[in-house]
Amino acid sequence: MLLTRQQAKAQKRNAKRLGQILLDARIELDHRLAYLEETAIYHGDWELATLSDSQEVYAVIGELLTIAEKLSESNHFEIEDKLSQVEDKFYSY
Repeated sequence: MLLTRQQAKAQKRNAKRLGQILLDARIELDHRLAYLEETAIYHGDWELATLSDSQEVYAVIGELLTIAEKLSESNHFEIEDKLSQVEDKFYSY
């Protein structure tokens, strides 16, 4: 299926947007895991709030990978809506 120029631009824009959110989520997860490791190793304690936040970041990454899997199949308007929902969820905490 050939894409129109507008569709191709939208698909590229969505791929970049998805990649940026995924990068931000990975960095956030790295920070949270480092904090968990530090508190567990040096203080002998688990920070349950940080553990819960880490699980939320994992969930966001899972949603992003699901969107990425369907990126070429879905309508670019649907992808934009899904990305907006994930952004709202991720950047709100």
